Amino acid sequence: MKTLLFLVYKFLLMPLMYLLLQLVRPFSKGKLRELIDDKNKNFMVCKDTGIYDRHPIWIHAASGEIEYARSLIRELKTRAPQVPILVTYSSPSAKKILVGLDIDAWAALPWDFDFCFERFFKLWKPRALLVSRTDLWPVMAQFTDKKNIPSYLFSATFADNSSRLRGLTRYLTAFSLEKLNMIFCVSDEDASNLRDLKIKTPVQVIGDTRFDQVIHRLNHPKELKLSLQPKGFVFIMGSTWPEDEAVLVPAIAELKKSGVKFILAPHENSAEHLNQLQADLRAKDLTYGRYTQNDRWTDEDVLIIDQVGILAELYTWANVAFVGGSFRRQVHSVMESLAAGLTVLVGPYHQNNREALVYQQKHASGISLVTCALNSEDIVQHVKSVQTSALPELNKAVLLEVSKNQGSTQRLFEFLRPLL
Repeated sequence: MKTLLFLVYKFLLMPLMYLLLQLVRPFSKGKLRELIDDKNKNFMVCKDTGIYDRHPIWIHAASGEIEYARSLIRELKTRAPQVPILVTYSSPSAKKILVGLDIDAWAALPWDFDFCFERFFKLWKPRALLVSRTDLWPVMAQFTDKKNIPSYLFSATFADNSSRLRGLTRYLTAFSLEKLNMIFCVSDEDASNLRDLKIKTPVQVIGDTRFDQVIHRLNHPKELKLSLQPKGFVFIMGSTWPEDEAVLVPAIAELKKSGVKFILAPHENSAEHLNQLQADLRAKDLTYGRYTQNDRWTDEDVLIIDQVGILAELYTWANVAFVGGSFRRQVHSVMESLAAGLTVLVGPYHQNNREALVYQQKHASGISLVTCALNSEDIVQHVKSVQTSALPELNKAVLLEVSKNQGSTQRLFEFLRPLL
């Protein structure tokens, strides 16, 4: 069944998908158009053409999954600087991240056809492939195996509700995973779910490399405007969408009575979104200031963060956090707020995030590290419970729990050492 489904994918489904995308290309725009064009043109950036004959380590990450590779890239550059690094992506969204990384080359992942990977391998001659998190493609996996290139999946998760483990997709997943040399899972639960596929590829549990990246980021923070740091007990709301803010603003109005101060960092900083957010705050008689427009804090109720790229550092200013997207469709990462020592609130749509699920089962000082709120009242109740707790002890307990996840990057590096 696995081989049959792979053949259907390779000779029917993938060609049909390719043809469909080419047909819609003239009428598409934005990220979809950019994705198609990048693949069609074999988009690449190479800082040193000499790497073509030096057999780079090839790391693949779909888009945001590059965050799981950052710590590995840093480890490779520190301990094996002579080995070039090539990174491929599936979504053009990754390009804005790749521009700032210490890598030697980056490129769009080829279309999932043999002839595309034949050209790719002839150009780059990679010594090994490491796929971040999940984005392993069937022909990519088969072709790498055929070329006898060692290949690995790292920071891999296989949740109970994963679509990759259901229906016919499970057979295509199993086919692809069997072409790998090793799968490095985050947890024992992931490994157990993976073994249900009955694949022969060795499975090793080494943890999640993104925790190493998050902790590194907090230890090497970006500079903030310290004069804007609110005083007292602070509730931070990160990566929020309008659906989140519709629930959060009434909670803010209620919590203001308890002397709470607020940091609100929208996921999108468009003028339209910020203007609506400010109107919603005014409607509740809440005062606010904008991060980019103020140089000192004058005791407003809410500090609105209208600058991207500093949210991880801002979590260190707070005592409790809410992570957005969770009243909309899917929650953003809770790792940064946990690594800052905060307990975290999420809305009902958080099943996409493994950490949001796992840390609901862990407690510190009698409080869940991650708590699901269904409405404004739930948010108010949780924030008040944190406000009246022994905050230093709670913060230390959260940090202790999170610190148990450190070291996966070093463990992964040791497995890769013979290839370097």
